[in-house]
Amino acid sequence: MLEHELAGLRETGRKGDFLLPLDVCNTIMPDFYTAYPTHWHDEMEIVLIENGEMEETIDTEVYTVKTGDIIIVCPRALHSFRQLDESRVKFRTLMFDIGFLTANNSDACSIRYLNPFLEGCYLSPVVISPDMPHYEELKVVLENLIHSFDKKEKFFELQLRSYLYSLFFILFSFFFEREVYESGLKEATVRNIRIIIEYIQTNYRKQMTVEELAERIDLSKHYFMRFFKKYMGMTCIEYINDYRLNLAAKQLSTTNLQVTEIANSVGIFNLSYFNRIFKKKYHMTPKEYRANIDKKF
Repeated sequence: MLEHELAGLRETGRKGDFLLPLDVCNTIMPDFYTAYPTHWHDEMEIVLIENGEMEETIDTEVYTVKTGDIIIVCPRALHSFRQLDESRVKFRTLMFDIGFLTANNSDACSIRYLNPFLEGCYLSPVVISPDMPHYEELKVVLENLIHSFDKKEKFFELQLRSYLYSLFFILFSFFFEREVYESGLKEATVRNIRIIIEYIQTNYRKQMTVEELAERIDLSKHYFMRFFKKYMGMTCIEYINDYRLNLAAKQLSTTNLQVTEIANSVGIFNLSYFNRIFKKKYHMTPKEYRANIDKKF
C-alpha cells in the first residue's frame, strides 16, 4: 500500500475509486516541492494553470506554461514539471480513466472517437492558451467539472460524466486532429525512456549502476549517459536521487517514521548524504521540512 501511495513515476493505481475513477488535485509550488520528475500513467491528465508560470516537459518536448494555459497530457505520455525562476504557481489537475466513458466499448462514442484516440489515431495539442479559438468554451467546462468535483453535491457523478463528454466534444471538434502518428525515432526514444523509468520505479530501494540501466535498452554506458542527459535534462544519478527524494518528502509529510527509516526505505543508506541532497533540493533539512508541513496543517 505504501509503495502505491508514494509511487511517482508510473502511477499504476486508479485515480479516485472503482466507482469513480477520477480525481482533481490542487497544487501550489513551492509549498511542497519545486519539481516533479518524469513519470507516466494510464490515465488522461488535464491541467489548468490558475496563477504563475512553470516548465512542463511532455515526451521530451519542453513548454513554458503560464496563467490560463490548459495542458493536455494524453494517457501514457512521459511528463514532468518544475518551478520556473522561483515563481509561485498554482494549478488544478484533473486525472481520469477514459474507461469511465467507454464502459460499453460497442457504442458509437467508443468506436468512432474514444478508442481511436487511445490508440493514437488523433493528435492533441499539448498547450491550449487563452488566445486560441474555442479556448473559453473548453475552460468553462473544465472549471465547471472541477467545481462539481469539489462540491460533490447530490448526483454529482452524473454531472461529472456529462462534463467529461462535453470536454471531449470540444476537444474533438476544435483541437484534436485525425492522424496516425508515425515517427519511429521518437517512439523508440519514448519507449526506451519508459523502460528505464519502470526499472527505476521497481528497483529504487536498491543500489543501481549506470551499466545496469544501460543494459536494459542495449546501449553502451557512454552512449546511455549522453542519451539520458539529453532527454531527461539531468544525469541518471541525479534523476534517481530526485525520484527517491520525492518519495522521502511524501513520507515526511504523511508518516511519523524517523528520518533514518525514511532514507533507508527509499534506497539511501548514508544519512549524512541523504540530509545533504535533501537540503540541496528543498532548501531545508528533512526535519525542517516536516516541521513546515505540520505548520501548514
